[in-house]
Amino acid sequence: MTAAPAIAAAENPASFGSLEHELKYIVPATVTGALLAWLPAVCLRDAVYPPAAVHTVYYDTPGLALLGEKMDSDYLKAKVRVRWYADLRGRPGGTVFAELKARIGNRRVKTRVALPIDGAAAASRPLHDRAWVDWLRPLAESSGCLPASLAPVLSLRYVRHRFLDPRTSSRVTLDEAVSVDRVNPLRLHGHASGRIPVAVVEYKGRHVDLPNHLAPLLRFEARRSSFSKYLACWQHVTRTAL
Repeated sequence: MTAAPAIAAAENPASFGSLEHELKYIVPATVTGALLAWLPAVCLRDAVYPPAAVHTVYYDTPGLALLGEKMDSDYLKAKVRVRWYADLRGRPGGTVFAELKARIGNRRVKTRVALPIDGAAAASRPLHDRAWVDWLRPLAESSGCLPASLAPVLSLRYVRHRFLDPRTSSRVTLDEAVSVDRVNPLRLHGHASGRIPVAVVEYKGRHVDLPNHLAPLLRFEARRSSFSKYLACWQHVTRTAL
């Protein structure tokens, strides 16, 4: 399967030099506390964005073509999602974003548009509601192309901790407590229940490898991976191991 229709705008090799590298590491959920105690020793906590809950609704075609790209490890991949944020007490923020995230190997480009709804409205709509399809129109207009017949598949939630690496001007995030909170019964058979047993560390910057001062991350059983929260949560809901 291919993400070519959704990624067409990112296919110009001349633009690759300006793209950001994204390195992902998977750690057992059981070491999250120790990892959060270590990270402030090598990075600065993001003063602008404190820890927050991230809510994400992933879209796909009726045949789950975008999920298939991840399963097949295609070099070109795309994700389409709607995202909003909440504080750790669950109170949603006022802005909701529609996003197209395209991957070229381990590099990425992202189109993001703000939607004319708030987090409370998004959280209250069942995933089979037609409004979710309508909310993609601004993203389709901004990106120029999206795969056909997209609709929500599942909604997941996790807590994101943000850090800044002052030595490289890069960003580090730790996403923990990843769980599925809703599914669209028209696209996915299964029930939302429990957390997946891993957390995700992402290093985002212009470097292709992890800097030496962050190498102790590997002591926390970190494993470099092209991990997808969408795929992991789909597996969790369907009890499918690939």
